[in-house]
Amino acid sequence: MQVTVLGASGRTGFHVARLLAANGHTVRAGLRSRRRAEVLQDLDVQPVVADVTADPEDLVEAFRGSEVVISAIGAPDPEPASVNLVDRDGAATAIRAAEKAGVARYVQLSAQFADSPDQGDRLVRSILLAKQISDITLQKSALTWTIVRPGTLTDGPATGRVKVAGHLEPGRITRQDVAAVLVGVLQEPLTENQGFDVVSGEFPVGSALAALG
Repeated sequence: MQVTVLGASGRTGFHVARLLAANGHTVRAGLRSRRRAEVLQDLDVQPVVADVTADPEDLVEAFRGSEVVISAIGAPDPEPASVNLVDRDGAATAIRAAEKAGVARYVQLSAQFADSPDQGDRLVRSILLAKQISDITLQKSALTWTIVRPGTLTDGPATGRVKVAGHLEPGRITRQDVAAVLVGVLQEPLTENQGFDVVSGEFPVGSALAALG
């Protein structure tokens, strides 16, 4: 498949792009600017400017021809203005651009408790609220969607083992394992039009996703 990855130079998006390329997909690596392309120079991907805070028509062109968009974007700092610009408004802009470009499938990286921000950590409440709005926007779109809500992200090595469910107790998970889940949902029909939590666990990614039904 041809897949566009938003936030491909980020700490999670990089691993998404890497795994997709390793699995034989044609990957457009969406970046805020060309200057960030050097991060991806060792990957078999096509860098493309896809800034969710810029002209929406440019996003449409970046997405055109792709069957799937995987969004791994996140605000560069936790200030509410930045979070709302990227995680709320930018994410919604990307969803509408994907619809206009004729994309079929959209996979969105969210956060645990984004579906119930009042139950999450007060320190990240603004992020959860922003992601809740963009997640709802995706659910109401014409796209076939999947929303992945990971626990606290860490930069440890991949374990290949996770736990997934509609709702889970707070947990942690490596970015590489989250990337494996974001890529893995493309092979599992049971994840279509579903949102779920994911944390580190004991099940291989494929088996965990197949058990969602």
